[in-house]
Amino acid sequence: MAKLSDMIKKALSEDVSAVIAAPVATKAPKAEFNGAKVVMPSVEADRVADYAFIVKSLRGGVLSAADSKDLTAKFKAVGVTTDIEALLPSGFSGTLIRDIENELNVAKLFPMGQINGGTAHDIIAINGITAYLTGENTDGTDSSEAYMTFVKTSKKIMAVVRKSYEAVNDSLVDLAAEVRYELVNAIAEGIEQAVINGDIAATHMDSGVASASSKKTCNGIRKHALGKATVDFGGAALTEAQMFAKIVEMQLAGGKYLSDMEVGKGNVALVVDNYTFSKFRLFDSFKTLDKAGNMATVFGGKVDSVFNIPVISTTLIPSVNASGVVSATGADNVYGTAVMVNTKMFKLFSNGSVVSESDKNVVNQTMLWTSSLRFGFAGIYDSAEGTPNTVNASYKTAVIGLKIVK
Repeated sequence: MAKLSDMIKKALSEDVSAVIAAPVATKAPKAEFNGAKVVMPSVEADRVADYAFIVKSLRGGVLSAADSKDLTAKFKAVGVTTDIEALLPSGFSGTLIRDIENELNVAKLFPMGQINGGTAHDIIAINGITAYLTGENTDGTDSSEAYMTFVKTSKKIMAVVRKSYEAVNDSLVDLAAEVRYELVNAIAEGIEQAVINGDIAATHMDSGVASASSKKTCNGIRKHALGKATVDFGGAALTEAQMFAKIVEMQLAGGKYLSDMEVGKGNVALVVDNYTFSKFRLFDSFKTLDKAGNMATVFGGKVDSVFNIPVISTTLIPSVNASGVVSATGADNVYGTAVMVNTKMFKLFSNGSVVSESDKNVVNQTMLWTSSLRFGFAGIYDSAEGTPNTVNASYKTAVIGLKIVK
C-alpha cells in the first residue's frame, strides 16, 4: 500500500498539460519559404531580352546553341544569371519605347502621353472658373466658362530593316543589337521630324517632301508658328543687342503664352537651327544656366538660355527662304529659323506601343524586320472637334523668327 500511495503522489505532482491532447488546429500551417530571391530585371537586362526576342523571331522561334551561348554571356554581363530560357520574351520590353523617348531632342520638350486605340477627346478650358469680388448677402457672379474639345488623332510610321542570310549566320546576337539600335533611332528621328517639320496638307509647306515622309504625320511647331505669328529678323547680320531685341519681339508677339510668367514656370522654349545656335553662343548674354526650371530636368541640367528661355538646337530644321519654308529654288534657302513655343500648349502622344514583326524573303534570301508606332502631335487649341489639326491663329502659343542670316 505504501508503494502504491507513493506512485499516486508522484503522478499528481507531474505537469498535467503534458498528458492533455492539443486542440485541433483551425488554420493550415504556413509553408516554409525556400525559394530564391526574385530579382527585378534592369534596363540593361531588358535590352538584352529585346536582342533575344529579335534572334528568336529570326530563328523561327528556336535558338541555336551558339545563340544561347552568346545571349547567356550578354545576360551575365548585366548581372543576370538565371536560365535565359525563362527570360526569353514574347515581345519587346517597355525599355524599347523608353529608349526611343531618350533619343528625342526637340520632341522631348513635350512629354509623350498615351492613348489606347481610336481617337481620344479631351475637354480644354478656354475660359475657366473666375473668382469675383462679392459683397455680404449678395449673390456671387457666375463664371464665364467656355470649353472646347481637343481631338487627338494619330498616324503610323514604320521602320524596315533587311539583313542578308549571310549577315544573320555570321553573328545573329550582335546583329540583333544593331537592328534594335537602328529601329530605336529610326522611330525617334521620325517623331522628331514630325514634331519639328510636320505638315499634313496635301502639298507639304517644304518643297521636296515625299508623300511617305514622317513629316506628313502631323502639324509640327514650324507649321503652327507660321500660322500664328512671325517676327522678321531683317535678313541682315545683327549685333547682340539687335538679335536679342528680336527675341523680345517674339516673346511679345506670343502675348500671355510666351510671357515672363510662363518663362518663370518653365513652359517656354526657343528651338533654333545649329547655325543660329552658333551665333547665339558667341554672345556674352548667352549663358548656361545652373537652374532652368522644368527644362533643366528634361535636358539633364545642360541648358543654354536667353532671358531665362532655354535654347534647344537641332540639325533637323532646314535652311529656308524668306517665308520660312524650303523653296524649290535652292538658292533662296539661305536663312535660319527660330521657333518660340509654349510647351504646355502642345501634346505629343502615342497610340498604343511599338509593334515589331519579322519575316523572311526566300527570293532574295533576306530577313525582314519592321517596327511601327502610331502617334500624334498638336496644339491643344489647334485640333478642335469638327476641325482637327487646323492651326488656330487666335492662340499665339508659338511664334517663328524669319530671315535670320546664317
